[in-house]
Amino acid sequence: MTILESKELPREIVRLNKSERIQHLLTFVTFVLLVITGYILRLPEEWILKLGSWGEPVFYWRGIIHRVCGVLMIATGVYHVIYLFACKEGRSFGKDMIPVWKDVKDIIHNLAYYLGKRPEPPKFRRFDYREKAEYLALVAGTIIISVTGIILWSEEYWSKFALDLSILIHGMEAILATLAIIVWHFYAVHWKPGQFPMSKVWIDGKMSAHHLLEEHPLQ
Repeated sequence: MTILESKELPREIVRLNKSERIQHLLTFVTFVLLVITGYILRLPEEWILKLGSWGEPVFYWRGIIHRVCGVLMIATGVYHVIYLFACKEGRSFGKDMIPVWKDVKDIIHNLAYYLGKRPEPPKFRRFDYREKAEYLALVAGTIIISVTGIILWSEEYWSKFALDLSILIHGMEAILATLAIIVWHFYAVHWKPGQFPMSKVWIDGKMSAHHLLEEHPLQ
């Protein structure tokens, strides 16, 4: 009899601890505010003119909020790095997020399952290859958008070429990140069968033993 078959198994398993939930919440809030305040710059000019006397204060506070959230996002990233190295739970999280050879085999196995060539999907550990890919994309995206954002904020120190390139990369990364969250993250975590309309793991950190057995049996 395995632990998953035993009556001693709790109904819920801690999936994210308090520190990890705080990091997720900070990332979520700053990301949403950065997206809103960033895309305001792409509004059609006629929409802006309709704001009348409100136009100037709206854009003033848009810039303030965007920069404050940018700083908070970078601070959250620093907090996460410290957590990865300074805490036992953080080191465990980082170790479990490192891609391994099993992830490659799991990709092939899962594709075969989707194509009807395998009778069942692969069995995943704490994090599967999709979660690892999303995490690494978040890390890379945060670095890219932070560096380009700092360059744009300190524009007087940079050449026109560096500024033009930063504007392009900053905007494209913002679009890519927004689409990834809406199309990839929301479905994979919240809207998939069995979780809709929302997974509560990011709120209380707990996953039911049933879902753990289904999604991460090797954990």
